[in-house]
Amino acid sequence: MDIRFCKSNRFGFTVSKIINVTFLGLLLLLSSPSLLKAKEFQRFSALPVLGYSEETKWQYGAIALLFFKPEAEGLPGSSLDLGAFGTTRKQMQLMASPDLYLFHGQVHIDMELVYWDWVAHYFGIGNHPNFDEFLSYDMTRYQLKIPAETKLFLPAALSFLKYGIIVHMEYCDIDFQFKDNGIEEPSSTGGPRTGLGYSLSLDTRDHPNLPSHGFYAYWKQVFYNKALGGPSFIFQELDLRGYTYLFWRTSLALGALYQMSFGDVPFDQLAMSDGTKRFRGVERGVFRDRQSFVWQAELRRPLFWRLAGTIFYETTKVGPYFGALYREKWHHAFGFGGRLALNKKERVFARCDFSLIDGKHLGMSIYIREAF
Repeated sequence: MDIRFCKSNRFGFTVSKIINVTFLGLLLLLSSPSLLKAKEFQRFSALPVLGYSEETKWQYGAIALLFFKPEAEGLPGSSLDLGAFGTTRKQMQLMASPDLYLFHGQVHIDMELVYWDWVAHYFGIGNHPNFDEFLSYDMTRYQLKIPAETKLFLPAALSFLKYGIIVHMEYCDIDFQFKDNGIEEPSSTGGPRTGLGYSLSLDTRDHPNLPSHGFYAYWKQVFYNKALGGPSFIFQELDLRGYTYLFWRTSLALGALYQMSFGDVPFDQLAMSDGTKRFRGVERGVFRDRQSFVWQAELRRPLFWRLAGTIFYETTKVGPYFGALYREKWHHAFGFGGRLALNKKERVFARCDFSLIDGKHLGMSIYIREAF
């Protein structure tokens, strides 16, 4: 669940001008034994959120996480993430994300329902945005994503493999605020988008939320067609992750994400880093094009009680096609972060990450669960 606070500061990074007292909510959570000290099974956690930025003014809201008992010992349990956020400028986000493990873990559905009425920024397309030039726009979005995976009908020897279907339906209304700064408003904006696709995955991780060893590979391809509603385009993604234990209770996580898009792609559906999971600390879409690549490395270590820490390095670039992407320069981010266990048994953490992008821009992201 994304609880990022975006203060543009031209480049789109969250910086020190934001008054973010989310950790005040964490302190309230820590002081509530009913949330964190369940004797047998922890059923929920809650977290108030408060922040400030020049674009939105005061932001406020809350997050609730509901946990359901696994069908059997050793199986992952289902959960439900709920979030509601508003601003003094009458902007709003409502999110619900059921993460369901059904039929003794044979079927996994990670659904996402979003209502979004928020301000965002368009820096143009390409790997070299002009940080002083952007268009602001208001977006109202209704979104439903249903990726469903299963290992039904596969032999026990291939239980680490899954296949699935993907359904993506949304409608958005985008209102650009004109600004004479040389950036042209994108031609493909707003309206319905409906996509159907498939996924293939290989998963040997020891845990889906916070693995300490194993490998994960995920491929998806989603087809959008005018016959289904909206523009016709294709979106593809290859997600590779590896985990291993090192020493002194420290584990290493490595990740690589390659995104590709083809056809009449809306500007907000192009390949890009999201700023909270991949290339943390940037506003989503600062770097966007038809193809993008992100590489990540992270050291993770539990500290004491329910606290943990991490240091990480990330690099990304975008381009219109593979040859151009290969020749583009890399953008770099070094950072560190803190973790607070919201549900220790299920390894669910609230995290706050700080990063230095390209050696001169500060960024911050807040998220529920690990980045990758």
